[in-house]
Amino acid sequence: MSATARRKGAGKRWDVAASPAIPDTGKPAKAAKAVKPRTLDAAAAPVQAAETLKRKLMRLALDVHDGPMQNLAVIGFSLGDLRRRMEQIVPPEHHTKLDAGMEQITEELGRVENELRGLIVALEHGTKHTLPVVEAIETEIAEFEKRTSATCELSVTGNVQTDTDSQRIALQSVTRAALANVSKHAGAKNVAVRLRGTPRTITLEVEDDGNGFDSSQPTKNARFGLAGMRERVELLGGKFEIASRPGGPTKVTATLKTWRPPAA
Repeated sequence: MSATARRKGAGKRWDVAASPAIPDTGKPAKAAKAVKPRTLDAAAAPVQAAETLKRKLMRLALDVHDGPMQNLAVIGFSLGDLRRRMEQIVPPEHHTKLDAGMEQITEELGRVENELRGLIVALEHGTKHTLPVVEAIETEIAEFEKRTSATCELSVTGNVQTDTDSQRIALQSVTRAALANVSKHAGAKNVAVRLRGTPRTITLEVEDDGNGFDSSQPTKNARFGLAGMRERVELLGGKFEIASRPGGPTKVTATLKTWRPPAA
């Protein structure tokens, strides 16, 4: 049996063999089996997720190295060039003050570079070796005393130990910001920094005898000042308080719960 087919646009015809007819048996046709989507093995899923996260962290580490780290290097070179140019303009009797100011900026850039290098190591290897919280606070106090004539004393009570780098960084950053406010605005002569550890919490207090202010009123540059400190602490589930009044004193308090991340 054959059928006739015609090519479109042509007058010729070809005989094409027709498909044999399928007899109707009256039985319903079997439904095609549904293809089940492939799913990850339960044990393989966490491994793949960990590998994906590791690749993202490695890429972030490269971004930090190729971005901010390189920018810091450029700033350092530019600062050195600026220093040489200013020494040619500024009278020699003022070079001592100029050198002291430039040295302070250079040291601060070095601190930022070290922090970024530690962050890169943490992103690459999953761990970060940093100073204990007490030594970190002592570093901030030493930097504060270079900028001001105020006396700053540190007291430590109990077992003061942060369980994560985020906690240590938060307490160090609060100390830095609070002392910066003291040196810029308070006019204080005495500052007390207190660290107190309990089995469940670690508390930082920074108190000064300066001018004080009305802590119930909003402040300028709140994002990077008092509000910034509060946000950093509260993001870690902690509590942040400021007690101050015109005429002083002013006390900044940050409390974090001691905890350890669950084991992998």
